Order: sequence, then C-alpha cells, then structure tokens
Amino acid sequence: MTKQPIKIDNDMTSKEPSSELLRFLAEFYESRNLESTAGRLGKGTATCFRLLAQARAIFDDQLFVKSGRAMMPTPKMESLIHEIQEILRKIEQLSSPTVFSRKHLTQEFRIGCIDHAVIKFVVPALSNLFQQAPNIRISIIPIHEHFKWSLEKGNIDIVIYAPPNLKLKELGKNFHFKQFYSTNHLYCVRNSHPLALKLKAGKVIKKSDLKNFRFVAVKYGYSENKITPESSGFEDGDNIAFDTPYLLTVPHVLANSDFIGRLPETSASKLIGNLPLTVLPKDLVTEQPWSPVFLWHDRTHHEPAHQWFRSVLLEAAEKTMSRPLSSA
Repeated sequence: MTKQPIKIDNDMTSKEPSSELLRFLAEFYESRNLESTAGRLGKGTATCFRLLAQARAIFDDQLFVKSGRAMMPTPKMESLIHEIQEILRKIEQLSSPTVFSRKHLTQEFRIGCIDHAVIKFVVPALSNLFQQAPNIRISIIPIHEHFKWSLEKGNIDIVIYAPPNLKLKELGKNFHFKQFYSTNHLYCVRNSHPLALKLKAGKVIKKSDLKNFRFVAVKYGYSENKITPESSGFEDGDNIAFDTPYLLTVPHVLANSDFIGRLPETSASKLIGNLPLTVLPKDLVTEQPWSPVFLWHDRTHHEPAHQWFRSVLLEAAEKTMSRPLSSA
C-alpha cells in the first residue's frame, strides 16, 4: 500500500494530525491497549478516546480494531507507523542539544578575504584545522564592499579585512572583531626602474618624484569593478595604471614595468622572493598602516563549530603577530 505523507499541525481542530496525536498513535501502536496508552502518556482515558476518534476522522480509517483484549492496527495504520515514528524522532532531535564533535564535523566555513590574507592567516592554521576536523571544507570568497550584508545573510562566515579608515566601533553591536597589529607599507620598483637607479647612485628620492610614475593598486572592497578610495589604499585616479584583486600579482607586475607598487612591510620580503625588485625608503609612504581585522556576525558568534573554527584561525594568526591590539 502506498504511504501517504503526514503533515503536522498543533491545532487540534485541524484536519491535519498534531504532534500530540502522532505521539498517541505511536504509543497506542506499541501497547495495543487504550488504558495502557493513557497511563504511559499521562492522559485520561477520555482524552485518548477523543484522540483516536480524531485520528480516524483525519485518516478516514479505523486505524485500530478490537481483537480479543487488544486493539490491532489496520493495514492503513501499518502503512503509517514508520513515517509517524520518523516524524517524532525528528521532532525530538529539534529539541535535543547538539553535541559538538570536531571529528565528525562536515561543515563548510566561508572566509572573505584577498589572496595575501589566505597565505598570511589561513594557511598557517590549515594543518591544525584539518587535523582536528578532517571532514570540514574551507571556501575562500572574494571580498566586496557589502561584506557586512554577506556576514548578516550567511554568505560569508568570517571576513579578514584591512581597508584604511575602517571604523570598527561603527560596525554595529551585531558585529564582532579582533584586530591584531599595524604594519607600514613599502614602495617597491624593479631594479632597472629610474628611482631604483637614482637610489643606487646615492641620491635622495623625494615624494614629489613619485608623481612622475604610475602605480599598481590592489582592489578589494570594490563596487562594479571600480576601485573605491576607502579600500584601495593607493594613489587614485590617473596615477593608477594597473589594478588587481590579487596582492600576489603585484611584485610580478612591478618586475615587468616601471610602475610603483606598495607591499606590507611584514610580508614584503616573502612577496618579493627572488624577483629583481628594489625597496624604496620607508619615509616615502604616507598612507595609513595596514591593520588586518577579523570580523564576524552575531549569527555565528555563539555557535560551537564557528567558535572552534575562529579560535584555531586566531591562535595561528596571533603566533605571527607581535602583540594583539584590541578585540570586541
């Protein structure tokens, strides 16, 4: 006999079965005795008679028929019992506390950041993350100017962000953050660049000398592929010759052009590698320091799996920092 889907409705006057009615039917199926069922459920016999009458009307079947001293289920009831038991099991799961187990965790964690942040903050935590929870998945999501909306809606779980002028206290009470350190930036050019040659000749490079050249800019927190002043951190307007969402491409662009690019001081040596690049004097950089911030929303703040995930990320990040600055 084909099973008929069961809908749950707590309205006892409804033509659909309530959770109370389903529990009654499951218990009656086990005991085959109305008085025994009433005792197990802590209900009066009259209430159980009413529930049985209601069930018979809803399912248009006797459901149980008398056989000696027992009430035996009809074929219709036999066809319904497994689905009833499954529904009750799911209801119990909804109200039961979830036991967090890293070993059995299969969750996906989505991080919004640029490529350099992946290498700087995510990669150092990978070994520990997958050792503790081998079945999780980590997705890197391109960051954009609507990162707050993405955190609120659950499109991103955590953001690693570092735009100049980010006012952390103005994010709102539903956002949480941890800020680590600030690092200055260094301008870099290829070894054959006119400024590099001038530096090697022992001449002083002035800030005004930079205006004679165009820049490479990293775009993140952008809108419609246009660099926003509050997120680029580089010179704006016509001075920008090449923009990219990938910081790792900047040294390679510089090695093949006469552009000027800016790199975080703490990572400059690793980003440059063996490329033929020259670092210009520190005092040429006037932009604000780079201050990476971990951001997340109240939506995941108290969730055990996300708490664990953030703790491992933050622990790895702190090991690469000189000292934490602030948290909220």
